[in-house]
Amino acid sequence: MNKYNIPKLNKKTYWLLFVVIVSLICIILFILKSKESVKEYQFPLQTEDIESVLSEQNIDWYITDKGVVNESRNIYTLKNDENITMGVDAWIKDNHKIFNMSWFLSSNLTNDQVKDFFSNELSKHLELPGIFYGNKRGLDKALNEVLSYCLDENNYENGMYWNKRVGNDHLKIQISSGNYQNHSISLIIIPNEEYENYLKTSDNIWKEAASSENIEIIESTVAEIKEAAKEYAAPVNDMDIFSKHFVVHGSLEEIKENKKVPEPLINIKSNFLKPNKDKYMNAKLVDDTGSIDVFVEMTSLNNKELSIKRNHNVVMLFSNNNELIYVVRPGALYSEE
Repeated sequence: MNKYNIPKLNKKTYWLLFVVIVSLICIILFILKSKESVKEYQFPLQTEDIESVLSEQNIDWYITDKGVVNESRNIYTLKNDENITMGVDAWIKDNHKIFNMSWFLSSNLTNDQVKDFFSNELSKHLELPGIFYGNKRGLDKALNEVLSYCLDENNYENGMYWNKRVGNDHLKIQISSGNYQNHSISLIIIPNEEYENYLKTSDNIWKEAASSENIEIIESTVAEIKEAAKEYAAPVNDMDIFSKHFVVHGSLEEIKENKKVPEPLINIKSNFLKPNKDKYMNAKLVDDTGSIDVFVEMTSLNNKELSIKRNHNVVMLFSNNNELIYVVRPGALYSEE
């Protein structure tokens, strides 16, 4: 027995301890290095921040304009040599960061230039939200899904819409298209604490847009919608799609992944329905008067949040084969006010 009663270790045990210690040291160094390499950008973004990141990412765009909304919000306009425009809008609201990027591809671009932007340039640009906003690993993964979807399916030709929850944040992307002309892309990241306010604003914009096009939006109940469906159930003359618009104060139940989207909804062209040919959910829209089966547009709200009473935007569609379809775009939380 040794003097201090320390047990003797055999050669195999020594090597095992050595490997464990070295591994721990490597892990600690990796974590420290990762923390050092990730810079946190303060909002509102400054000119030097944007220029520095563009240079690091080898993105050859330049700032053409800076707009100062207030001390917590700066808006930048950037362009490249092909005169494609990009906007970067990063601001603080109630101590929460909100980040927006947008792109505009004018009609004077060739089809090849548009394809090249989506196939090559856009993938580099989608690295920027994670860098500026933070949560880079989560946002990179989500944005790669977007990129894969719109390129593999060629969805950008007809437009697409994408919603996803990334940790505490809501990621929303919309691509609007006009047959290779006047493509526009918008991307916004909103923390959960500000998302209901965003939905209220979106609901108001939707109502204003509908009003400008003389589209009536009817505050209704499920029972009243069912009665309206009987009134419009007659054949629809020469129109491919006939629609009525409602707001229903209700909740969504029995939410599940959609297995089959009806043909009229796949090819729908509407300013008030988001273009995603296969990204819907099935559910029941329920209020005090009954329930109807609906298709739910892509949303970053989870099932628990959807089960709370909301101001759901409902489009009732009739196709020329007299097929009736209800589509829901989830709105803001319902309030008696």
